[in-house]
Amino acid sequence: MGALDVRESLSSPVQAGATPIQSLPYMLDATERIEQGLPIPTTLIDFFGSAPGAGGARPKASVRDDTGLLWLAKFPAVGDSFDVAWAECCTLKLAQRCGLCVPQVKVQDIGGKSVLLIRRFDRYWHTPGTHISPDTPLHDTLPATGLTEQRLPFVSGLTLVACDEFESRLKSYADLALAVREHAHPGVIRSNTEELFARMVFNIFVSNDDDHLRNHGFVRDPCLPGWRLSPLYDVVPRPSVAFERQLHLQVGSFGKLATLDNAMSAYSAFTPQRTTAIAIIHRIWSELRQWRTAFEDMGASPRLIDQLGSAMRELADIASPALQADIRKSTPA
Repeated sequence: MGALDVRESLSSPVQAGATPIQSLPYMLDATERIEQGLPIPTTLIDFFGSAPGAGGARPKASVRDDTGLLWLAKFPAVGDSFDVAWAECCTLKLAQRCGLCVPQVKVQDIGGKSVLLIRRFDRYWHTPGTHISPDTPLHDTLPATGLTEQRLPFVSGLTLVACDEFESRLKSYADLALAVREHAHPGVIRSNTEELFARMVFNIFVSNDDDHLRNHGFVRDPCLPGWRLSPLYDVVPRPSVAFERQLHLQVGSFGKLATLDNAMSAYSAFTPQRTTAIAIIHRIWSELRQWRTAFEDMGASPRLIDQLGSAMRELADIASPALQADIRKSTPA
């Protein structure tokens, strides 16, 4: 995906591929009608038809803002028990505070309903034929005079691990780390495997069990050139009354069990140093223990914060006393 451009023939004209961001109210109306099984007026089909869905359980479409930036719009779904757009937006911003690589995200209110906008990280702006510094975060580049939109090849973790979708539940974060070592550019292997460990730890803290292989991705970076871990996406806390929780992917020696001790049982798949793994956990815990204040500062409502309370784990809930002590006396990585 990302670098693919499908047309009827080589001579077919370029398609827009996305509607203007001003079309969001019409697209929201269309998605609601689709989910309710209602007929869709021709005018709404025109708006929705030019912005094909991007897969997944939630209605999505690509839109462009006034500057030309491409965004993925995620619409509310029937049966949402809380404001998923705001929950995902704040969680991704919190992940960024934890040092994880995250695309730009924002929430737009459309007639009293929240629509999440995530900047498409398989696009970047650049002057063809000129040098790109390896330190340039391509997903943050902006349109400007003389720059054109470029495409980044993208594959899911399912592709890089090379397994059937039905095998996904049998795979682990360690399998993803092995795929990084086999396919990623040598210059990013260390940072990418440590980032994978950090994402696993973050998912444990926020009870995100939708961490299947399609929700991990890789982009081919022309600055390297080679494959690297894509920015983080599709992270939503899942409130639960259960004390013992699991992730989708295997975590460590105790399978999918969402605990930090289980994560530490497999730390060597991501970093050779136990102290580095502990420091990564400390970094994430230091930010997440203030999640309520962070969400409030980001604009989340008090009701949403209360609804997500049972999803966000305390250190004592997911770490043994000995591991807690190691984490508390560590310094952030």
